[in-house]
Amino acid sequence: MVCDSVTDCLAGSFVSTLRFAQALKDKGHTVIFISARTSVNRTHGFYNGIKEYRFPSVLLPKTEGTFYLGFPTVSQLTRIFQEECIDVVHVLLPTPSSIVALKAARDAGINIVAHSHAQPENVLLVLPRILTFLHAPLGRLYYKYLAWIYRQARSIIYPTEFAKNFFPDLHAINHRVISNGVDTSKFKQIAKADAAVRFNVKPTGKNIVYVGRLHPEKSVDTLIKAVPHIISKQPNAHVYIVGAGHQDKLLEGLAQKLHVQDYVTFLGKVSDEDLVPAYNLGDVFVLPSLAELEGMALLEALACALPVVVANAPGSAARYFVKQNGLLFEPENEQDLAEKVITLLENDPLRESMAQASLAMSKRYDLAHSIELLEEVYYSVSRQS
Repeated sequence: MVCDSVTDCLAGSFVSTLRFAQALKDKGHTVIFISARTSVNRTHGFYNGIKEYRFPSVLLPKTEGTFYLGFPTVSQLTRIFQEECIDVVHVLLPTPSSIVALKAARDAGINIVAHSHAQPENVLLVLPRILTFLHAPLGRLYYKYLAWIYRQARSIIYPTEFAKNFFPDLHAINHRVISNGVDTSKFKQIAKADAAVRFNVKPTGKNIVYVGRLHPEKSVDTLIKAVPHIISKQPNAHVYIVGAGHQDKLLEGLAQKLHVQDYVTFLGKVSDEDLVPAYNLGDVFVLPSLAELEGMALLEALACALPVVVANAPGSAARYFVKQNGLLFEPENEQDLAEKVITLLENDPLRESMAQASLAMSKRYDLAHSIELLEEVYYSVSRQS
């Protein structure tokens, strides 16, 4: 698996890669990571029993010092692939490491699987607003670049039909839609009071929770701007924001500017152990994101039996996960977001019925099933050799 900073950076693509890799290892497969040297992990080693090869790297800006791009050479990867008896090279992100791995795999006659984990918004929305006019042309170039990478694969994996439909010209290439999945044995509903004890907060009132990176494409500022409207109707409401990112100080400042700092708690990055209690602090889960190829936090929220309020954004697959389990709102419209949240907070029977609908939906995206499908892809491309 070629995925820079896979054990260092916290984002959906990295978390998904780790979960897939660990599950495959537990089922008896040999998995190795091709990754980048970071400030924490500077040498080759092991992560939870999975061998890591790390290479000279550069740190990307606005990634909280965690996302490094690795720069292996073709000869280095060719040697590793041969020594490790690699059958499949799985590239997860469109980075220099993946390009080198594609070359090394082709030269060695090794099957390639490419995974769709990237959108232009992940990069372009970090640019200053003065450069907004560049988003459309750069976005088109980015998709052409992704398509060039995917064409070199024996099989392409898309997390959703939504992600697949960005590449209609590639549909003739063998492909599978495989959800990132959610471990429903881990992510589940627990008592709100128990979750509150874990974070030393009061279990009273109605709570809204967001889980994810604090980056521009997540549009967390829309949620904070909605708080004055929410508390005008629900004065006991409270927002918990779980996650880290380079916008943390900006968002904290926005809460203070709007005089809602007493109604918004930034919990920061939480441990894996605390993630389930963090979801269960909420009565409603909000995902204001503008770009999602699936939305792992949304799947986890569903498994924790949370009704959801999701941005109806054109660049987000998350909107297709909203049926009888939640409501959609106009993206970047804090008034509409507030109205949808208030509707759920004021209506206990509706909120409970949506919570049960979320739980039922989550069963269709169990991680174990995704692992089985991934194994099928690996075996399929191996048989084609």
